[in-house]
Amino acid sequence: MSKTLKINGGAVVPVSAIRKIKPVTEEDRARLAERYDQIGDASKFQLQIEFADKTTKLTVESLDDIKGQGVALVNLGSDRYVPAANIKLAQPFTKEDAAKIKEKDYTLNQTFRSRVETTAGTLLSNATAAQVIERREKALESVPAKAEKKSEKGPKAPTA
Repeated sequence: MSKTLKINGGAVVPVSAIRKIKPVTEEDRARLAERYDQIGDASKFQLQIEFADKTTKLTVESLDDIKGQGVALVNLGSDRYVPAANIKLAQPFTKEDAAKIKEKDYTLNQTFRSRVETTAGTLLSNATAAQVIERREKALESVPAKAEKKSEKGPKAPTA
């Protein structure tokens, strides 16, 4: 499994700093084109990556490109993905948890079933805690093992 991710033709980011990844919608692209003149062609952007410090970065890579780099992803629901290696804990999201959030003047637009602790912060998920952990394990199993490193001395000479 890769610990870094190359985006936008060369920038390298640590996977552990990724909070969530979500596809860029046509609505998002329209807002981007309207808001930022320097972006030019907003249709090239495929994903938005949010980091632990809540900053975001748009990427031209697709989810398949990211998986191809050896990063296992878990869908938390609503097209929000998290690197599987970042998930530390998933626990049920209770009515008491929802009440605490509402006390802080937040509005919950969805029905959340679990709270997921990651290396980059806490996220709420539509999936149950058991489903999140099952998806994590399945994603980690599906990542191909890294190719063995070649010997520094080079390939062995064939024996006759």
